[in-house]
Amino acid sequence: MTPLDRWLNRRMGRPAPGPPPGPEELAAWQMARLRETVTLARRESPFYGQLLADADPATLRAPADLARLPRMDAQTLRQAPERLLCTSQDEVARVVTLSTSGSTGAPKRLFFTRADLDATVDFFRHGMELLAAPGDTVLALLPGASQDGVGRLLARGVEALGGRCLCCPEPWDVPAALALLEGSGARVLVGTPVHVHALARLAAARSPGPGPVRRALLCWDTPPPGLARRVETLLGCAVHEHWGMTETGLGGAVGCGQGPGMHLREADLLVEITDPATGAPVADGQWGEIVISTLGRRAMPLIRYRSGDAGRLLPGACPCGSPLRRLDTVPGRLAAGGEPGRAALDAELLALAGVLDYALSRGPDPEDLRLDLYLAPGAADPARAAARVLAAPPWGVPRPVVRVAARDGRIAPGFAKRAMPRTNHGETS
Repeated sequence: MTPLDRWLNRRMGRPAPGPPPGPEELAAWQMARLRETVTLARRESPFYGQLLADADPATLRAPADLARLPRMDAQTLRQAPERLLCTSQDEVARVVTLSTSGSTGAPKRLFFTRADLDATVDFFRHGMELLAAPGDTVLALLPGASQDGVGRLLARGVEALGGRCLCCPEPWDVPAALALLEGSGARVLVGTPVHVHALARLAAARSPGPGPVRRALLCWDTPPPGLARRVETLLGCAVHEHWGMTETGLGGAVGCGQGPGMHLREADLLVEITDPATGAPVADGQWGEIVISTLGRRAMPLIRYRSGDAGRLLPGACPCGSPLRRLDTVPGRLAAGGEPGRAALDAELLALAGVLDYALSRGPDPEDLRLDLYLAPGAADPARAAARVLAAPPWGVPRPVVRVAARDGRIAPGFAKRAMPRTNHGETS
């Protein structure tokens, strides 16, 4: 049994050491939790009281019945998030405000009770057991300033399994992050793909060959193709992937390391893959939009929430034997008008020798694109190679302005989600 199977058994009221539930039993349990969620939302939330006025929770018996419910999107979280609340404001322990890269509209706001946050810590605790053991030190290249931010929640999960978790205050200062890694004796590394990749490049340049890191977890953002394998080679470690978003309660799915894909957080989330246009479910193995319904969340339950992420469920069983379904590596946001995503450009530019990170900005003219490169110390200037990448299809930018922003190992600061910049008077992302 995997740690996530024991977690699932406990959450379902089954004996933790016993065999995990079969897929049919798990699906039936999830639908029972969904009926409770819909009943609560209709009764307590003004928004859901109106949206689900004609919905009868008793008719929701099988996953296929989800298509009877309307979908919701991020606009509701921007326009009137308080109308989704199913608790009093006094019961809210944390409010998260999310500004979308390149957007000038109102930010999304999400509300969590203490119990909602504790459920995330519980998932982190068991998910991290796939990577860490009691006594291990974990280095997190994640925001750690906020008391209930993702870094602190992860630290609580690691501490619950008997480990120690350090949050690097400024992981964009890659030399300082590497010094913290070496000084702490951390054997597990967690962070955004770019931060982990940059640290791996500096670590390999300083001391080629396997180092102390045994496993790494890529989270927060979409890992571009080829990056996970490069981190494995540079650090000499196993690499796991995680998918999640604030709307999922941060945790969403995590790779077990025994097979492809990431096991879903199915005790807290009911995940569908749907046709973006119609909302109808698609078969396992087919690509569509990830749609989530939260199970048991108190402050702000989400019912058939459109994530905007492309995804697919992998058919068949994982070699680890878990009944938890597997989400394939998420390639990023749903394509808009055929425009290639940021992950595709990351795959090209981050593969160039010495490139740790880059930043893009546009002017009013779509062809007015500037690329700032952040390089490892001593790296050769890859400006010409980067310009060739941007000039080639599918980007087709004939005369990009490329410059070296730094070559001291520091990269672009912050944790903003990576996205293509909009043509909006130099707006960056």
